[in-house]
Amino acid sequence: MAWHQVCKDSDVPLGDMKNYSIEDVDIDVYHLEDGWYATSDMCTHQDCSLSEGEIEGSEIVCRCHGGAFDIRTGVATRMPCAIPVETFAVRVRDGFVEVELD
Repeated sequence: MAWHQVCKDSDVPLGDMKNYSIEDVDIDVYHLEDGWYATSDMCTHQDCSLSEGEIEGSEIVCRCHGGAFDIRTGVATRMPCAIPVETFAVRVRDGFVEVELD
């Protein structure tokens, strides 16, 4: 497991997300009211970028078919999505957001 610095904490405003590529893995970093989170960028229902979707509370809604996932846990919360998305540990150190990858 290794931590990767992806951005400054000021790069992702509260209530927003940004997509980053870490070691050829597309990851979405979210800044929610209760903290920082990261998920895989690809919807598990169909290959569609979640970073092009909308945040609704603590869910990311896929733009392709309206399915949704809990940003904090990766659990699919709205059909047609049924398989969870991968989540990653996130920390903020010295003003930088870091994501842990295997």
